[in-house]
Amino acid sequence: MNDQERFRYDAFVRMRQFGLDNKGDFPPGSIGDTQFAENAAVVDLLDVESGEQAASFGDTRFAFVGKATARENLRDDLSAIARTARSMNYQFPGIAAEFRMPRNNNDQQLLAAARAFHTETAERNDDFVAYGLPDDFRADLQSDIDAFEASLGETGSAIDSHVEATAEVGEIIRRGMVCRRILDGVVKNKYRDDVGKLAAWLSASHIEKAPKAKAPPANP
Repeated sequence: MNDQERFRYDAFVRMRQFGLDNKGDFPPGSIGDTQFAENAAVVDLLDVESGEQAASFGDTRFAFVGKATARENLRDDLSAIARTARSMNYQFPGIAAEFRMPRNNNDQQLLAAARAFHTETAERNDDFVAYGLPDDFRADLQSDIDAFEASLGETGSAIDSHVEATAEVGEIIRRGMVCRRILDGVVKNKYRDDVGKLAAWLSASHIEKAPKAKAPPANP
C-alpha cells in the first residue's frame, strides 16, 4: 500500500473499533449495523491483499535480481567466445567478425546473439577448445541461454502478480471509502446530541493526508 492507502486503512481499523464499542446503538439489520460489518470486512480483505501485494513485490525484486544474474552469466559466456575468436582470427581470417558482442544491453538481442554463437561454434568446437575454452563451453552456453530465457518469463509473471495485487487493494480501498461516507451520515445523525460520541467518531474516521513531495531546491 502507498501512504494514502495506508492512512485510509488506519482509519478503517479505528472505525471498526468504534463500531464494536458502540454495537448496541445500531440494531441488527440497520444501515449502521450492516455498514460497520462491511467496514470490518474491508479491513480483513486489506490485511490479506496487502500481504499478497508485499509478497508479490518481493517476488518481483527477486525475479529482477535473478534476471540480472542470468544476464551477466550469459554475457560472460559470449565475451569469452568473442575474445577467443579474436585470438583465432589470424588462423581463421574473418572469424572475429562472426562472434562480435552485441552493441547494447537489449535482452532480446543478447538472447539472439547467444543462440547464434551456440549455433556457429558447433562446427569449430574443437578449435575453440584448442584456443583455451573448456571442453563443455557450448553446453554451459546452452544452459545459460535456458536460464536467461526462463528469467524473462519469471520477471513478467512477478510483475503481473504485483499489478494484480495492487489493483485489488485499490478496489477494496474504494469499497471502504464508500462505506465511510455512508457511516459518516448515519453516525452523525445517531449522535447529533452527543458531543463525546461525535468527537470519538470524527477522530476514528479521520484520514491523514499523505505528505507532499518536497520540490527540489532551486539552482543558485
